[in-house]
Amino acid sequence: MWPALAAVGAERWVRDLTGGLDAEMGADAHRTDGSQAQQLALARVVPADPHTLILDEATALLDPATARHTERTLAAVLEGRTVIAIAHRLHTAHDADRVAVMQDGRLTELGTHEELVAVRGAYAALWDSWHGEPAPETVTD
Repeated sequence: MWPALAAVGAERWVRDLTGGLDAEMGADAHRTDGSQAQQLALARVVPADPHTLILDEATALLDPATARHTERTLAAVLEGRTVIAIAHRLHTAHDADRVAVMQDGRLTELGTHEELVAVRGAYAALWDSWHGEPAPETVTD
């Protein structure tokens, strides 16, 4: 379990728990904050070795640096698997093989990060805004 905890950035704080891996968790024992609970949930995925995985805002409660580290480490662990990552953080989308942009419940754009930036649609506008660049005219349907 230690490699799985290391993969999600939780190894140090779990080692610091009284009892380590044997520490009791929950309302009457050690209470985790939201980011720790999220890290534990992600750590459980690693030994399960799933073929397909759906992650819905899997790192949303982590601080940006920890989230980035966790995403990079998990990417190596999940190599060769189908992962659908639902995310609002653009760096998560940037790292994906394909990005699907949803607006009002509809798929409006689909492609790689580079393709979506090149077509100058909604994704490109978000990307430019995130980088502090003035958004050029976007293409709409």
